[in-house]
Amino acid sequence: MIKPVMALALMAGIAAGPAQGASLSFSNAESLTPISQNGLLALFDTNIGILQSVRLTLVGTGSSTFTLTNTAGISQDVTATSRIPMYFSSSLPGISATLDALMPALLLEASTGQVVLAPGTSSSFGPIVSTQSLALDSLAPSLFSQAGGGSFYLYCENSDEKGLAGGNTAVSVNLVTQAGCGATVVYDYTPYLVSEPVSAALVGLGVMGLLARRRRARRFARSDA
Repeated sequence: MIKPVMALALMAGIAAGPAQGASLSFSNAESLTPISQNGLLALFDTNIGILQSVRLTLVGTGSSTFTLTNTAGISQDVTATSRIPMYFSSSLPGISATLDALMPALLLEASTGQVVLAPGTSSSFGPIVSTQSLALDSLAPSLFSQAGGGSFYLYCENSDEKGLAGGNTAVSVNLVTQAGCGATVVYDYTPYLVSEPVSAALVGLGVMGLLARRRRARRFARSDA
């Protein structure tokens, strides 16, 4: 009868402990655009607790280098700009549906500000760095939960666009961009714990079993005598 009682005691002792958080992330170095990068993140293991909420943060970094050439015989006042839209998707269908709806998920922007180009000259500006992030905290925890854990991929791609204000068509723009993506997932969960009273009860049951075995051993010794 000892084994069933111990099993019941263990079941009764499964309780929720204080809320905890786990943060996982990846970050890719910048490379020349267009990029095609990815990163691996862990799923939450439902064997260790109850997942309460999830925050997935998408991160993008970019740098833009401009070369402006004035072909006119007079100075030109111009402002050059760049835009780097970044698009994310995932190997998890439920997450990918949300990410696909973000068109784009991130938009990195850079500008030379207003500059004056002398007649017949070229000037370079940059790299001008831009960063942006987007926190998604309304995703269903069930999308990130799995018994035994596991992992999933996030993918990111981008394009780039350039613009010029001023110059009267006498100024040309050459734009070189680099970009990189990353992400962080934070799991807020309540872990499963075995309470101290139950641990003490299990020790007591073990002692009782040992005493019972000793009594039986003594009875057998007497009967043999």
